[in-house]
Amino acid sequence: MQISIKTVKGKSINLEVADSSDTIDLKINGEPTRQLVLRLGPAVLMRIFVSTIKEKTFILEVKGSDTIKKLKSMIHDQGGPPVDQQDLNHLGTKLKNNATISDYNIKPDANLVIMQNGCIC
Repeated sequence: MQISIKTVKGKSINLEVADSSDTIDLKINGEPTRQLVLRLGPAVLMRIFVSTIKEKTFILEVKGSDTIKKLKSMIHDQGGPPVDQQDLNHLGTKLKNNATISDYNIKPDANLVIMQNGCIC
């Protein structure tokens, strides 16, 4: 899961943490380590659909914190094309590998379109 911390000066710091993490140790400006306690509920799974023009649909259970690259890996695990040959689109936007599902505001039961090598497959 990726979290973003905004400083009082407006600078954003992005951290990648394990979904099971409940504490994070931080060192700020060389001062002693401070502890940030995350109060997160359990990750909520949602179902999304990924469709091809050949009428094949992949049904996936995902979290908002899952990356697009992880989503592509799930598609490949279900018999889809290799991750590096997939382009995913949502509402006309090509999805970037390092972004998360929540970055694109993808909602439960959303339908994504998969393209392979630049063509709809």
